[in-house]
Amino acid sequence: MHSKPTLNKNITAIKPSQLLAYGLLGLPLAMLGIPLYLYLPSYYHHQFGLSLTDIGLALLLARLLDVITDPLIGLLSDRYVGKIQRQWQIVAGFGLLLFGLNGLFFPAADQVSLWQLGLWSFISYLGWTWIQIPYLTLAAEISHDTYDKTRLSAWREGLSIIGVLIALLLPILTERSINDVEVYQLFWTVVFIGLVLAGVALLKVHHQPMQTESSQVALPTLFRQLKAHRELLRLFPIYFLNNLANALPATLFVFFVGDYLQLADEQGLFLLTYFIAGILALPLWLALSKHWGKAPTWQASMLLASVSFIAVFLLDSGDFILYLLICVLTGFSLAIDLALPASMQADISQQQPELAGTLFGLWGMITKFTLALAVGISLPIMEWAKSLSVDWPILLCYAGLPILLKLSAILLLQRNQG
Repeated sequence: MHSKPTLNKNITAIKPSQLLAYGLLGLPLAMLGIPLYLYLPSYYHHQFGLSLTDIGLALLLARLLDVITDPLIGLLSDRYVGKIQRQWQIVAGFGLLLFGLNGLFFPAADQVSLWQLGLWSFISYLGWTWIQIPYLTLAAEISHDTYDKTRLSAWREGLSIIGVLIALLLPILTERSINDVEVYQLFWTVVFIGLVLAGVALLKVHHQPMQTESSQVALPTLFRQLKAHRELLRLFPIYFLNNLANALPATLFVFFVGDYLQLADEQGLFLLTYFIAGILALPLWLALSKHWGKAPTWQASMLLASVSFIAVFLLDSGDFILYLLICVLTGFSLAIDLALPASMQADISQQQPELAGTLFGLWGMITKFTLALAVGISLPIMEWAKSLSVDWPILLCYAGLPILLKLSAILLLQRNQG
């Protein structure tokens, strides 16, 4: 799977204003990652008294249902792209997302249950997917140049990190706990404003819709094309392994830092350090990808993260400096670990224009499935470990398994380049 950039000198480079207009939506969408994937289990556990097992089961069910929506929305996006442009498909999902978040963040205290959490989580995920699939697909239509697609992905992920930083700063600046309802009211308001501004910017993006013979792709045809497209099939397991490696520590971060390291007050600082490191390292990784190619650069970023995470096994309660260093080193790989796979996906989508939305739907399905597995595996194990007062299961889920998964992804990617 060679990913050496093949620049088309006849194509005018995308202007920074267009890169910004496209990438801006990544900011409010990324803001949701912190409350939905990091804070929500703790919020429902401490604010509403749900057990970690019930929370894990509710989120597992919601995310498993969410898995099947990605390819379906991808198929619909492709089918109707001739009538409804990708930008308008994206904007149409804003209302559903905000509706779901309102029910998820502000439940009636006497109605909180496993099923209530699962339902509102699913509605929120569905709104997010409705936006995300055509949004990712749009990058393949703005430019057909492979390096430009890397730039588009990098701007999107770079602005996404800024969105994450804003989400991290909100509780700190307001001096509120992540378990306070007021924090989620602020999240909802800021996301609403961000979506409106990003939607206006997105409608000004110039794109070149990919020419297709037909947007009516039947499932048998889809399966035949997927089977024939070996490069795509080789990328799927690599993407799965790497995403699961990222999802496990993300799910357990709040509990690992608070319960294992006893540094709950420093959670915001650790996350800020991690994401700032990702932004600072992004230009260097982009330069490397231009000269090395996408796959070798992705391998290097995964290797850095894996080696750095080994130091987790040296941590003891209160080890602030060492964990901060781990956050810096693993953070260096963050943005490019998101941008390069997305850019490689856009390259493949350009080769299969009639399936572009569907392909991004399939990749989204993989991402959602790994998130479901992570929460379904790690939270019950966390509660079991706490009941037995043992630490090794937490270390295994937080660091051991992710390291093995990333190393497996590296080896698989290396084999596929041969």
